[in-house]
Amino acid sequence: MVEIADLALMNWSRAQFALTAMYHWLFVPLTLGITFIIAFMETLYVKTGKE
Repeated sequence: MVEIADLALMNWSRAQFALTAMYHWLFVPLTLGITFIIAFMETLYVKTGKE
């Protein structure tokens, strides 16, 4: 019985780690990329004055 509980806990821990890793893999590059895009667009706006 204890072994089954340990196995279930390990599976849930693996699932949590997988979700955390996917979140990190997706959103960190996305936010860093958006930062550079926004900085580039703001620079263009300041230089040209066009919206």
